[in-house]
Parts: sequence; structure tokens; C-alpha cells
Amino acid sequence: MSITYGYFNSVNGDRKYNADQMSQYFKGLISNGVFANIGGAMAVIADGQSMTVNVSTGRAVIDCKWIENDAAYPITINQAHATLPRYTAVVVQLDAVNRLIRITTKDGTPASTPAQPTIDTSIELCLAMILVPAGSSTIIQSRVTDKRGTSLCLWVTGLITQLNSNQLFLQWQEQFDIWFAGLTQDLNVNTYVRRFQKRVVLSGSNVIALDMTGYTYEATDIINVYVNGLFAVAGTDFTLDTSGATPTVTTNATASGGNVVVIDVMKSIVGFPALGTESLNTLTTESDVPIEA
Repeated sequence: MSITYGYFNSVNGDRKYNADQMSQYFKGLISNGVFANIGGAMAVIADGQSMTVNVSTGRAVIDCKWIENDAAYPITINQAHATLPRYTAVVVQLDAVNRLIRITTKDGTPASTPAQPTIDTSIELCLAMILVPAGSSTIIQSRVTDKRGTSLCLWVTGLITQLNSNQLFLQWQEQFDIWFAGLTQDLNVNTYVRRFQKRVVLSGSNVIALDMTGYTYEATDIINVYVNGLFAVAGTDFTLDTSGATPTVTTNATASGGNVVVIDVMKSIVGFPALGTESLNTLTTESDVPIEA
């Protein structure tokens, strides 16, 4: 058993400290993870033209050691298997032996039903998990699953008051486009989607009414909730109450302090919109403050 302490001025060389001791100063103050409000928060963005993805600018901490990326960092994903899909993880990895932190990849085993590679969360932060289809030669954003903010890559907490929402909607938008195209093809009917959005800066209450103009709730509606730009999980991060005349969303976000909640509702409608009233993909937006571009 031993006791360590610091820091004190040295007298005749009797107080000397090494890098490990300096790093341990942050223990208990900053958890392992990615800083959510620095640069692009290390988002993984596919270029859509090749097997390359780019890790956005940002800063991360693992075991009190830090890494900072000040420019888009390209990562080339290994060649796809000819006949079997696999997963590849993009990770920030601590290498204590070589005294460095790197941004690299970990490939899973190709299989008809592939498993994701194992992440050692004591020395690795998984920024994203990428599905690499058999024989593919490009990585598109819809195959990149953001793992920041999950147990595989926590946000740095304790000293952060705001979240950077840059790039967080890219993956969702592409997945929606694929879903909508598949819906109309599978049903072989004319289908259009009406979208309703509401943006609220919480101030005193975390209960938000779904009272957008023209909106009527149906059980088949797709309701997505984002808190400070991060996707919220139903039942964990928010609850939906449809018992009253006007449905409400209750988030787990603090009801004060400027937390921003965006509610995005999609309603699929079979048929054609009324002539001259709305387009094939309409958007009705309401907000307590203007929605930012």
C-alpha cells in the first residue's frame, strides 16, 4: 500500500513528477470518452466514393491520456470479403507499450451473419461500427453506425455543458431515404410522407406537447427525438404519452439550462396529396426559437 500526492515545488530536487503522475491529476474529473463540444467530436464520415472514411476533428481521453485530432483524418477500410459481409470498427486505441494513442480499425470475422468485433473498453473507444457488404468497393454513410454516446464510447462528462450536434443527422437522413424508397416499392402503391418538426429550448419543464399545426397522432407514426443533437432512445431517454387529447413527449433532459429538444415526426400516407395543398414530402415546422440551418 502506498500514498501519492502532489504537486509541490521542489527543494533541491526532492519533488520530481513523471508523466503518469501528471495525467492522474485528471482522474475522477474526466471520464474515458470523446469530448462532445470540441471540433467535430470525432464523427466518422464516409466519403461515399471509396473504402475511405474520415474521422472529424476532436479530442478524446483514455485512462487519463489524451489524443487530439486537428484535421479530418482519413482511414481506409480493409478490402471486403468476396462472398461474406463483415463489421469493421473505427476505434481510438491506447497503446501503453509504445506510448501512443492511435485512430485505427478492427475487423470482425466475415460470415453470413457477421458479429461485430470485440471492443476492449479499458483501452479502446469505438467511434463507429461499419457494415462492409460482400464484394463492396465503397462505404456509404447508412452503413456507418455512430457508437459515440454508447457504452462503447462515452461522452466526456463532468466538465462539459454543451453538445456539438454537427453531422449527427447524416446517417439518419440516408437511412430514411432508403426506408422510404423500399416502402413504396414493396407496397406497390403511391405513398407520400408528411413530416412535422418541433424545436424547444427547455425552460422549466421537460414535457413537450405534440401540437404542431395540422398534426394528428397515429400509432403508426415514426417519432424521433433529439436532445442537444443526440438521438434519444424511446423508453430510456424519453417517454411518449398518448392518453390525453394532445400527445406529449417527456425527456430525461434537465428542464432548465438551455437543453434543446427537436421532435421529428414522420407520417406515411397512402395515395396522392390533395392537388395544390402539399408536395410528396412535406414538412410542417414549429419551434419556440427558429430552427437552425
